[in-house]
Amino acid sequence: MIKNTSEWYADNLQKEEVGFDHQVATMPSVPDPETLLSMEELRERRLIDPRLPRTYRNKVASVEFVPWPIEIRFCQPNTSTNQTKSPPSIRYWFRARGKLSDEQALHRCVAAYASDLIFLQISLNPHREKGLKSASVSLDHAMWFHRPFRADDWLLYVIDSPNAHSARGFVVGRMFTRKGELVVSLTQEGLLRRARTPVSTVQSKL
Repeated sequence: MIKNTSEWYADNLQKEEVGFDHQVATMPSVPDPETLLSMEELRERRLIDPRLPRTYRNKVASVEFVPWPIEIRFCQPNTSTNQTKSPPSIRYWFRARGKLSDEQALHRCVAAYASDLIFLQISLNPHREKGLKSASVSLDHAMWFHRPFRADDWLLYVIDSPNAHSARGFVVGRMFTRKGELVVSLTQEGLLRRARTPVSTVQSKL
């Protein structure tokens, strides 16, 4: 267990060994990643999509696009924005850009990085509205690595938020290989609040 600033990181030190093996969780039926739009292509589509508000399209155009080190392809591209409500769930394929070594620890680190890019934000989906400003912070983030995998091959990330209450959001995630193997399970709880409007300072007239 390692302490870094205000967070604790724990690692399972068990050696690989032969044991019982079963998997009940099944991978959802989704399109292959090769048939889906990349983040770059999705952005270009949104810039000219007449179904999206012009103000939203202008905002997207004004922000410089910087590719993530993780390639993502959403399974259900739609016309929702950060100002419209949507179900508290999402499915997308992801992989590292470029070839990685065979070191399994590296692939786990990449999956850990990729897991938190938009994980907690799914709890906000049913509550989004025009003008909504929110503040969020992770309270805990747990991952269980079930089987070896490669993070430079496509992994399906399935995220659901079964509950949000009392300014806290809870999300559950699962990662599958293309063969349907469950390789990682995840949970996260975080603080979700509406951003408060700053109170103007009253100037003394004395």
